[in-house]
Amino acid sequence: MKKKIINLWNQFKDLLFPRSCFCCNSRIENGIICNLCESNLVRIQNICPKCGADNQEYDCRFCKKKDFTFDKARSVFHFGKNLQILIHNLKYDEMKKVAKFLGKYASDYLQNHKPFSKIDIIAPVPLHKVRKRERGFNQAELLTREISERMDWEHIPKLILRNRFTQTQTKLGRKDRHSNVSGAFTLNSKYDVKNKNILIVDDVFTTGATVNSISKTLKDNEARNVFVLTIARA
Repeated sequence: MKKKIINLWNQFKDLLFPRSCFCCNSRIENGIICNLCESNLVRIQNICPKCGADNQEYDCRFCKKKDFTFDKARSVFHFGKNLQILIHNLKYDEMKKVAKFLGKYASDYLQNHKPFSKIDIIAPVPLHKVRKRERGFNQAELLTREISERMDWEHIPKLILRNRFTQTQTKLGRKDRHSNVSGAFTLNSKYDVKNKNILIVDDVFTTGATVNSISKTLKDNEARNVFVLTIARA
C-alpha cells in the first residue's frame, strides 16, 4: 500500500513539475539528462598508464613534470560543458540524483579496468570540517557511497582527515596548488592501511595535487597501492 502511494505521488509530481534535462532543459521522461546530452559526455581515450592523462599513451609529458606518489589515476570523462553542469549540481543542488547517475558510470568503469579489481578500501577526498559544515555534505563521499554499494567494497568515509583549512584549489594556479595542499592530510588513527589497496575518489582531476598529497600520506603509512578515480579530467 505504501509503495503504491509513493508511486502515485511520484506520478503526480511529474505532472505538476515535468522532468527536464539538467544540461539542456529539454523534456525527459526519466533520469536526469536527455539521451543526446548523455551521448555527448566524452570518455578519456589513449591514456597515460600512470596518471590517466588523455592522448598521452606513450612518453607522457604530464607525468614528467610531476612526482606522483599514487600508483595509477583514471578519469571517466573529459571535463566538458555537460560534466561541468552535472558536477555543479553534485556540489550544490540535486546532489543525490547526480551522485547516483555518476556513481553508476564510475562503477561500470571500475568493473572494466583490471588495476581496480582488488580494492580493499574506498575513501573520498575529505573536506575540511568548516567547508563541510558550510555545504552540509562532501560530494566525493556521495560518490564513494554509491560506488561502494555497487562494487561491494569497504567504505571508510573518514579514512583521511584534512588537518588544516586550505584555499579552494579552483582559485589557484597550477604551481600553487601543490604547495596549498602539501601536508594538509593525515591518516585517521582508527585505521590501519598497511598492505592495503586503497582507492581514492574525487570529482575532478586537474593537476593531481590533492590526490597526490593524500597518496603520499597513505604510502607513508605503508599502504600497498593507492589508486585514484575521478569522474572528470580537466
